[in-house]
Amino acid sequence: MKLKDFRKKMEKNVFSVAEARVLCFADKPDVLNLQLHLWKNKGELIALKRGLYMFADAKDETREIARGLYYPCYFSLEYALNFYGVMPEAVFQYTLVSTKATRHFKTPVGIFTYQQIKKEAFCGFDPETLMADKEKALVDYFYLHSAELEPNDKFWEHSRLEAGATKINFKKALSYAGLFKSKKVNLLLNSFHTYAKSHQNY
Repeated sequence: MKLKDFRKKMEKNVFSVAEARVLCFADKPDVLNLQLHLWKNKGELIALKRGLYMFADAKDETREIARGLYYPCYFSLEYALNFYGVMPEAVFQYTLVSTKATRHFKTPVGIFTYQQIKKEAFCGFDPETLMADKEKALVDYFYLHSAELEPNDKFWEHSRLEAGATKINFKKALSYAGLFKSKKVNLLLNSFHTYAKSHQNY
């Protein structure tokens, strides 16, 4: 099978070997494995992990890559906070959350890190883009990094979040914080809110 014919049948840019077998090589698993290997060696496919590929010339497939590597998930934490300008310094990996165990994938198109949160708190994101609301990304960050954060003005003044304090809807953030049932998360959020009001005219 030619690559263009295979691609037409797949109708997606990120795919698993299992999907390719069902759609294109139902009766020829050995042929499929050989063909994928040849296309990869020619630079026409990129192997993201064992059993997961993408077409090398595909663009803007970060969402599908993230979903294919580990599901369910959504973008949150540093990556999402940087996206919204809440954490303005550069982020060099994709940070996501999942209801499954924490995992880390180093792929040819970037590093994807997934951290686990409770199922009750798996919400607050766009199902199309998989991007968390900025308030949910902040609360996820407080929850997963609570041991490193201190609820006082001196800490916030020198933190990575200082520049983005005015960008947060704290009423919305508090509603998300309630999902975690964590005293430390509520303490951090209220402290950060107080800092934002008193130091940046929130």
